[in-house]
Amino acid sequence: MRVIATIIAVVAALACGAGAQASPQGKRIALLATLNTNPYIGAWVSTFTKKAQSYGMKVTNQQSPYDAALQSQQVDDAIAQKFDLIVMDYINDRAIIPALTRAKAAGVPVVLLATPLEAKYDDLILSYIGTNHEDLGRIAGENMVKGLAEEGKTKANVIAITGLAQQLHVQQRMAAFKAVLAKHPGIQLVAQEDGKWNTAVSETLTGQLLVRESGKGGVDGIFAMADNQATGAIQAVESAGLKLGVKNKGIIVVASNCMKDGMIHIKSGEQYSTATQIPTEEATFAAEKIAAYFNGEKLKKDEIVTSYGITQANLSKYAEACSY
Repeated sequence: MRVIATIIAVVAALACGAGAQASPQGKRIALLATLNTNPYIGAWVSTFTKKAQSYGMKVTNQQSPYDAALQSQQVDDAIAQKFDLIVMDYINDRAIIPALTRAKAAGVPVVLLATPLEAKYDDLILSYIGTNHEDLGRIAGENMVKGLAEEGKTKANVIAITGLAQQLHVQQRMAAFKAVLAKHPGIQLVAQEDGKWNTAVSETLTGQLLVRESGKGGVDGIFAMADNQATGAIQAVESAGLKLGVKNKGIIVVASNCMKDGMIHIKSGEQYSTATQIPTEEATFAAEKIAAYFNGEKLKKDEIVTSYGITQANLSKYAEACSY
């Protein structure tokens, strides 16, 4: 009887210990992002940190100014400091693989934000939590076609100013955007440039393309990948003395990421549309999913937040959430 009682006591103690471990309380998270000065990243980091702290998790945020080598070193530092989990927005999908491999070998799980990896690397990460970027590209393409159609155009020249071209999610958005245009052969993507998620760079590139394409039929539409980039594109169009928007039968501008700039320009008619990639929503979702993981729940490889297009017709629905 004593032996049985001892076994029961040991099992109970182990169960209590397992229960104590299955909790987000006190878990240390290394949050490795690009730059907090980027409106999307800044809002994501701030929201995630607050929400994670509400679950008792401790978040250490480190930035990397689009420096892949520095980011790899930050992963190694997180491994050495024995963080319980790494959340990151990686910079280069090839350069980060060795660091992710080391994290896996050390038993430190990695959750990706903003940018997924190719499926063949799924075993290196715990989960990707965020937007389906193919949806964002598709929504932009569909709204480009709609905007041009409202102007009576079935033939048009379109240019694209992308985010950082080396990032996989930029490539995914562009592939989906092109797939939509392919269904409308009269609408041609005549140029694509890397705007690096930067407003000023996007303005400069748009201005150069407007000049270059002026002798080839001009530009009818612009896909600026993020709303801050659309601001740069709009400024370039205005500086060139060209018209914007359906009302003026001008250049159609579509974007993504639903930033405050997009809300303002959609309301004024200078921008036709954007799409939801709401950092506060995604970061809250990510913190909840990670807390659930520490509570013993299994994460899917892709935990997706649904995206929606935003035009003047439904602007009021998203105006507050997108004003970051």
